[in-house]
Amino acid sequence: MTATQATIRLYADSGITVEPFIRLTRSTHIHCCTYDDQAPILSLDDEHVRVSLTVPDTHQVTGQDVEQGRRLAEAVARYVAELEKRAATGKDAAGADEAA
Repeated sequence: MTATQATIRLYADSGITVEPFIRLTRSTHIHCCTYDDQAPILSLDDEHVRVSLTVPDTHQVTGQDVEQGRRLAEAVARYVAELEKRAATGKDAAGADEAA
């Protein structure tokens, strides 16, 4: 199994790109912190890679922020549905039986 990792790419013409890749395990911490006076923060922490999600202006949530949140929730729902389907059929990502 490949561990959680992050890649930093430097491009001569377009700057820096950071690509975190988190493998969800029992040691992965997933939190949603809510506050009375600002937008929530969703965080995923695993080993040396940490990702936090929030809106551009944490003191003013817009309709566009809500729409992006819905898009995120829909993508997570599709992700979970695919995991459930694969777990129910006993197949790993390559399609081989887990018992093999």
